[in-house]
Amino acid sequence: MIKIKIKFLSLLAEFVGTNETTLSVDENSFIKDVFNKLIIDFGKKFENIILTPQKTLSKYIILGLNGKDIRSLNFLNILLQDGDEISFLPAIAGG
Repeated sequence: MIKIKIKFLSLLAEFVGTNETTLSVDENSFIKDVFNKLIIDFGKKFENIILTPQKTLSKYIILGLNGKDIRSLNFLNILLQDGDEISFLPAIAGG
């Protein structure tokens, strides 16, 4: 098992009720495995916030891995390492 830190920023932290959690996942796990675990933990509404109906990342969510924006990569298939940190930041626009 490896441990992955998950950070929820801004309004997403309010929605899930915490700004940080740690997940234990099997070695050779991918980001998609973490997404599946988070959806089970936080429910369908969380899934609807982070994913589109086509199961792609919402354009309103900035996804980071160890401080780097990974939205433009094939992020669901990134192999995770022990101690990795995944960040979810809702994009906020104003006028």
